[in-house]
Amino acid sequence: MSRLADYAIVIASDGEKDGTWAGAVEVVKAGWLHVFVLEHPAMPDGNRRLLEKGPLSFPHPFPEHYSKLRDWLQAQATVDKPPPKQLGMF
Repeated sequence: MSRLADYAIVIASDGEKDGTWAGAVEVVKAGWLHVFVLEHPAMPDGNRRLLEKGPLSFPHPFPEHYSKLRDWLQAQATVDKPPPKQLGMF
């Protein structure tokens, strides 16, 4: 089975009033894939509130070389989290 994405990364969310928030919350509730939220000292309040709903933290700056991103995401997604559910299209 192929997917469009293995992970989602939220860069910035203003909170309950934007589409980024709504999409991230829907994906987390449905368990379609792992959601990461960019975390840094100046992040928007929506990012902080999203992290409370279950997404994983994506640190800024990223602690590894970008070539290690896929392995890092996979390792983080498997730590104490159930695997995501993927719904079929047909």
